[in-house]
Amino acid sequence: MKNEPFATKLPSDLTAQLDVVCKKLGLRKNFVLETALREKIEDLLDAEDLRDAIREATGFHPWEEVKKASRRGYRK
Repeated sequence: MKNEPFATKLPSDLTAQLDVVCKKLGLRKNFVLETALREKIEDLLDAEDLRDAIREATGFHPWEEVKKASRRGYRK
């Protein structure tokens, strides 16, 4: 996979935390940022899928209506 440069501005306290964690755990900043972005993108897409599923849900149907509908389906 081809890498591309990506520049952004982050709060100084966040970059300081990133520096400390990477140094303490022996991690590369690029690895941490790439992993965090991939996970966040996946979470955002999952949340959108859930919202779509909720919108498409049929909702609550009273049991009596469900029974009637199933009986109608079995009669010929």
